[in-house]
Amino acid sequence: MKILHTADLHLGMKFAGYPEVQQELCEARFATLERLVETANAESCDLFIIAGDLFDRVGVAKRDIIRTAGILNRFEGKLVLVLPGNHDYLSPEPGEPWTTFRENSGDRVILLAEKRVYPLAHYNLAAAVYPAPCDAKHSSVNSLGWIGGTPREEKIAFQIGVAHGSLEGLSPDFDRQFYPMTREELLECGLDLWLLGHTHLPFPGKPGPRDRIFYSATPEPDGFDCRHGGHAWLIEIGEDKIISPALLSTGRYRFLHDRRELRTAGDLDRLENDYLLPAAREQLLKLKLTGRLAREEYERLPRIREQLRQNLFYLQWDATEITEEITPAMIEREFTAGSFPHRLLTELAREKADFEALQKAYHLLTELKQ
Repeated sequence: MKILHTADLHLGMKFAGYPEVQQELCEARFATLERLVETANAESCDLFIIAGDLFDRVGVAKRDIIRTAGILNRFEGKLVLVLPGNHDYLSPEPGEPWTTFRENSGDRVILLAEKRVYPLAHYNLAAAVYPAPCDAKHSSVNSLGWIGGTPREEKIAFQIGVAHGSLEGLSPDFDRQFYPMTREELLECGLDLWLLGHTHLPFPGKPGPRDRIFYSATPEPDGFDCRHGGHAWLIEIGEDKIISPALLSTGRYRFLHDRRELRTAGDLDRLENDYLLPAAREQLLKLKLTGRLAREEYERLPRIREQLRQNLFYLQWDATEITEEITPAMIEREFTAGSFPHRLLTELAREKADFEALQKAYHLLTELKQ
């Protein structure tokens, strides 16, 4: 059996903090789902499983729900299984997003909305699925409780659990409000495989044949706290129940952090070389610059900023901690030799340890001179 496992697509995410590229980032998430379906078809997957947070919120736009259902209907394998997560949780009141989703999904798309066994024999699959859906945004208790005491059918070859929530020791859930789970209680359920959502990092890092618990991560990066390029799992289970996982790279855009100390012209050249490449056109960069530059290099900064802004998909530029280096030549040009400003600045320049005092004194005296 072959499975494409993904989660945390957060379709309908607004990206209001990125107004210049908001529409492109929103659209990228749908394009990533389309690529995932195409990959699953190319790999002849039997199951396409989404372990929660297909949508970013329960109030997602109806047009986005219809569009999503249309994309999933293109899967050519046996079944698409969709678990409600804590962002698109099941509400006690009927409504979005799942009413519209069901109305527009084909008969090979199943919403795992109930805490019960879903046998898949009707779809010519010797498997059963045990879901743990979310019914609220937050919960200090996970949804696994019903699984432990449920009898297993011996004729079913593969027992697969699908859950959404945090995992102790991996997920940052210090207040235990996101359906917290432990490895022990997952394994005690006695299932062959667990496919999880919520944590936006892939897990395990280096999977082996004995691993049974998998987080797919978000397939498309969604902010500067996401340091990877987007992932999903392609998982094959043999008749001997040996699991062969392959981590797929799935995202389009990358959110990058960079901090550079600039001292020389060579430092500026390296900055240009790193981010003026064609690959940078799909990068969102948060750049922090520090250091001191001679006047000629300092005056290059506006041009470099504009070049990066044009080449990168998005740029946050912070040069508040980079200053122009005050040199003896600058002091000679600005102030008469022997004058008080000249003597003061020359002395401060000689005391190289106190550059900040030199910087402040130079600019203050230059302003007074004008």
